[in-house]
Amino acid sequence: MTQQAIATSQTNSLVTSATTGETTATPFLSETVEISEALQSYLHDLDLPFTKMDLEFVNQLHSRHIARYSFNSLAVVLGQEMPLDLPHLIDKIVKRGLGGYCFEHNKLSFELLKALGFKVRLLLARVIYNQEKDVPRTHRITLLELDDKAYIVDTGFGSLGPRHPVELTPGKVQLIGDETFRIQAKAHGEYDLQVIKDGEFFSLYRFDLNRYTEADCLTGHFFSHRYPQAGFVNNLVVSLKQTDTVFSLRNHQLFEIHQGETQITTVADAGHLYLLLSDMFNLPIDRAVAEHLFERFVQPQLRSTESAENAEGIENVEKADSSKKVSQ
Repeated sequence: MTQQAIATSQTNSLVTSATTGETTATPFLSETVEISEALQSYLHDLDLPFTKMDLEFVNQLHSRHIARYSFNSLAVVLGQEMPLDLPHLIDKIVKRGLGGYCFEHNKLSFELLKALGFKVRLLLARVIYNQEKDVPRTHRITLLELDDKAYIVDTGFGSLGPRHPVELTPGKVQLIGDETFRIQAKAHGEYDLQVIKDGEFFSLYRFDLNRYTEADCLTGHFFSHRYPQAGFVNNLVVSLKQTDTVFSLRNHQLFEIHQGETQITTVADAGHLYLLLSDMFNLPIDRAVAEHLFERFVQPQLRSTESAENAEGIENVEKADSSKKVSQ
């Protein structure tokens, strides 16, 4: 896509006054900004004007992105090709609303920030989930430097990720929405991004500040969507993180988290799964695809749960019978 100057008159959002009823044009971009038409469509889809290079704009980009575009493993489990070039990401995430995972989401937000003049560079992290284990760098994030401070911008971590950038000041506790995060310094120049979970800080992933390129992402991306034992290959994962509510689907269970309270709903059948994917997560999928996903990822979990419950029931009956014999 060729670069072109986007004049104010070309990138206006129509706003209707509540007092006069008149419709006026509000500029999405200042007259001096140049971005591609593809990235312009991204801004428009988020209904996000850019008039100033400040943290508030990045906060809004971050929160609107994760509330609108689902984090999911659909393309992975369906065996689809997953190119990481910008035109493909714009088409998949913005135009078709199919969402994606970290290598897609974080590249899209990274490219917009870079095009708008923000000082950013990509980093790669190891997802550790509070364990000291040797795992590959399969998570892409963005380092933002702004007003003499550094931040981690992550629009692609799903339900546990932050709603806004996290300041890279080791040990600083940061309340972001209804969640608490911090970045903790570790040995060898590494850092853990942590969130309070069950009352204690929980390490989501570990990163360093080494310089990485787009080519470095290819290995982690390939592992994440092609390696037979990779988590995304073996699980149906979908989430949206809105202002005050998180919707997270993992195989047969839907988690709705609001003000610290979690409601868990079991997916009943293929029709239920279709409604969740299409209505709650705004994914334009066919019923046949939902039926396929149900058979692969939901039904086995339901059968496993039923078998475990039956086995527990039998064990309880046997214990009760044994107790009766002893009492006799």
